[in-house]
Amino acid sequence: MAFHHPNPKHRRQARRWAQDLMKRSFYVLDTETTGLGKHDEIVQIAIVDQDDEKALNELIKPTIPIPPGASKVHGIYDRDVEYARNFSAIYTALSKLLAGQIVIAYNMDFDRRMLRQSGAKYGLPEIRMNWDRDMSQHCAMKQYARYKGKKTNWKRGYKWHRLGNAVDQEGLPVVDAHSALGDAQMTLKLIRKMAAENS
Repeated sequence: MAFHHPNPKHRRQARRWAQDLMKRSFYVLDTETTGLGKHDEIVQIAIVDQDDEKALNELIKPTIPIPPGASKVHGIYDRDVEYARNFSAIYTALSKLLAGQIVIAYNMDFDRRMLRQSGAKYGLPEIRMNWDRDMSQHCAMKQYARYKGKKTNWKRGYKWHRLGNAVDQEGLPVVDAHSALGDAQMTLKLIRKMAAENS
C-alpha cells in the first residue's frame, strides 16, 4: 500500500528547498567524531561542493583517545590519526573555505556542535558560515523528514531518518557510510533526488 504524506504542502516545501539549493553554490559538510557527547571531537572532516567536487577530506588528530565504540562505527583508530594534523592546524584554512558560504550537513546541529567543541579545545572561536536563524535551512535531515512525512508517536513533527536509511529509501546506493566523505556525498545525492522530483 502506497504511503500518503499527511501534509503534501510540507513535502513540496522540502522539495522546493532542495531545488532552490541546487541553483546556488553551496558546500556539504560531514564529520566523524570520538563520540556524541559534550567533550567529543572531530577525527575526520569532509566537504564537497554542489557539483560533488571534493573541497576537503582530512583525518584530524583529537586531543583525546578515540574510544573503541566510535572506532567500530567509523573505522578510524588512534593509529590512523597518529600523524594527522590537529583541529587547530586546519582551523584557518577551514575558516577561509567556509567563510560566507552556504553549508549543509545531514545533521547540522551535531556537526556544528562538533566544530565548536573541537575548536574550543584550542580556545578558537566558532567558524563563521552563512548561518540563518532557522538552522533547519541547513539541515538535510530535517528537510528530508518533512519530505518523507512519517509522523512520530513521541513528539510533534516528522520522524528523523538515519542517513543510510534515507538514501536506501530513495533507491540510492549506500556507499562508504560512516566515512565523512561518503556521508557528505550521500547527503548531496539525497538533496539532488529531492530536487529532481516533479510530483
